[in-house]
Amino acid sequence: MLFENFKQGLNLGGFLSQYELIADAGSKEALQQHFETFITEDNIKQIASWGFDHVRIPVDGWLFLDKEKKILREKPLEYLDRCIGWCADYGLHAVIDLHNIEGHVYGQMEIPTPLMTDEALRDDFCLFWARMAEHFKGYKGTLLLFELFNEIADSTGYMWNRLYKRAIKEIHKEDPGRWVLAGTNNVNSVGYLDRLDLVEDPYVFYNFHYYEPNAFTHQKAHFSEEFCAYRHTLTYPGDMTDYIAFLKANDKFRKEHPLMSEETDCNDKSLMLSLLSYAKDFMQYSGCELYCGEFGVIDSAPATEAVKWIRDFITICDGLKIGHAMWNYKCLDFELVDINNQIVRPEILDLLKELNQ
Repeated sequence: MLFENFKQGLNLGGFLSQYELIADAGSKEALQQHFETFITEDNIKQIASWGFDHVRIPVDGWLFLDKEKKILREKPLEYLDRCIGWCADYGLHAVIDLHNIEGHVYGQMEIPTPLMTDEALRDDFCLFWARMAEHFKGYKGTLLLFELFNEIADSTGYMWNRLYKRAIKEIHKEDPGRWVLAGTNNVNSVGYLDRLDLVEDPYVFYNFHYYEPNAFTHQKAHFSEEFCAYRHTLTYPGDMTDYIAFLKANDKFRKEHPLMSEETDCNDKSLMLSLLSYAKDFMQYSGCELYCGEFGVIDSAPATEAVKWIRDFITICDGLKIGHAMWNYKCLDFELVDINNQIVRPEILDLLKELNQ
């Protein structure tokens, strides 16, 4: 039932999360202007016209949660409600993704993050979801799916399992029928699916993200120390031996790629099938449905190569009945449209519309 309703989606990153990368976060007026104009009804109408069936809406916990009053702030909720209302108008479902919250440290797998060790921060995490469940209880406009966290990092290996199950209880205490997504550890790695504690609940599903190999999907990324150092154009299919040699010479980057090995010498569909076998096995043996909340290729990669990688990924996921949402609709280096809503990657958009038919 998950795949049938959340098959082909787009992320709305940069709207209610990562907005500080686009707008002046120090200016109240600039932020208000951003929230009012970054995603409009016309944007949602456009996404629906391209054949997508849902959007994933990343949100920041600190934007929404008033910790002192223990409530969700009115204005951010207005922006979220308005967007979801447009989705209902144009026949799109929505995933509400908690993209960041106080205490989380992206990718920190060497030592525990504050979110894993601080009881007050864990309470805030659960409070956020309890209030979201309370707010959307009984909402019938469109299907809403809660994604508990974007890309968790838990070096303990077990605290996230405890925390996510506690959050589900808080959500279902308020809204027993709410669909919930629980993601894997180590920034939603597909290779960590077998480390999730499963719950016996028909409204709970599981998810991962897929950007493997990062050397291809994030090539020349200006925000990455690694890919500022390794500035090579990579193809798909393509040879990986030079990159593997680079990792062997740079241990500080090597640990960030647990699924890559010295034998990973070719970036092709067979590698993708091999890595996605973790997802296939999970579904087969657990009997649980899966969703991929993010995948995509950066705009500094050749468009022709990005199209081939994206085609293979979507084709494999559709064959496995794994719904997915591409990163990203607007801005943030993976975009289909720019800040002025102009289409900037027509080759990828044409592919997506073809596959959405």
